[in-house]
Amino acid sequence: MLATSDPAIYLARVSNSDRVYDRAVLPDVVQAGTRVATCDGQIVSISQEATDADVERRGCTLLPGFVDLQVNGAGGRSVDEADPEALDIVAASVWSGGAVAFLPTLITAPWSDLLQQVRDVAAWCREWSGRGAEPLGLHVEGPFLTAPGAHDPEHLIAPTAARVDELLRAAGGTKLLVTLANAADGAADATRRLVAAGATVALGHCDRPEGFDACVAAGATAVTHLFNVMGRMHHRDPGLATLALDDERLTCPVIVDGVHVSRTMVRNAFRLLGPRRMALVTDAVGAAGMPDGGYKLAGMDVRAEGGVVRDAMGNLAGSALTMGEAAARFLNYVPDAGPWTLAQLASANPARLIGADAFGALRAGGRAAFTLMAPDGTFRAVR
Repeated sequence: MLATSDPAIYLARVSNSDRVYDRAVLPDVVQAGTRVATCDGQIVSISQEATDADVERRGCTLLPGFVDLQVNGAGGRSVDEADPEALDIVAASVWSGGAVAFLPTLITAPWSDLLQQVRDVAAWCREWSGRGAEPLGLHVEGPFLTAPGAHDPEHLIAPTAARVDELLRAAGGTKLLVTLANAADGAADATRRLVAAGATVALGHCDRPEGFDACVAAGATAVTHLFNVMGRMHHRDPGLATLALDDERLTCPVIVDGVHVSRTMVRNAFRLLGPRRMALVTDAVGAAGMPDGGYKLAGMDVRAEGGVVRDAMGNLAGSALTMGEAAARFLNYVPDAGPWTLAQLASANPARLIGADAFGALRAGGRAAFTLMAPDGTFRAVR
């Protein structure tokens, strides 16, 4: 029995019919000698494995598959292209980056165009081929915002009841995560309407605190990319980020690429949020998994240089991050954390937030899609 920095205190060995791994992160422990039996893409049973024989991948750790809640694009393609070829490439790139599931994300566009994109991406989600990372729904980030960031300010609009209903109809029953600004006109009513329809609501792209309490009371359960496009933090004038850190009801995804949020602030956020309220997210664009160069985001030209993506005005415009890279950076920034904590931030918390019950934990009945951490600290998705 070896002590670790996680609540989990056991080293582990994991096996299925083909392979044996050194460690497995279960919901409450990193356990030694664990056999995971699967059938038809589902975990059938998890049991203790006593033998030391046939260990193929010494030093590897099996985690519940990573879930990325914000993917605007990857592999050189963009979700807003909204055609199956582009979306298949995005899903394949997300998988290559270490995540087994994701939310294809659409940002602000002319309202009629956005609704058509929602229809097309939702249809692709329903007809997903089974290749690459699994789409669990859509993240619609905008146009119900008040602070544009890299979004086109000309197309920001209020979340009226009629528009919320149009969005729900366009999704056609596909799971939605909707980011809206707490200070937008009608934000609390829109939150209530979306939550009643089964959507998850996150607050974001807002540099004012007005409406925060009302939106959380109405059912908002997260914020979108903590610290970014939330206005400044001030000790006498708390903004959205400060309020979110203080509210136990909210999950706070963070873009851990070393640019959107400094490593010092990542550590401070984790100290406040702990393993139950922090989540990792990429906010990836087409540059993810690709070399530096020019890419598109919602029709805008963006450029990746040194792995940092900016628009023509110099604003950060998403990231070139993968979930595997985000996980590795988090472990580097927060050295006291270990695989159990990482499983909460990259898998359990994102899955819980959107109600993806088949994901988030190694347990019987769960999806047999995993993220494997190699001895060198790199990550890959496996089925």
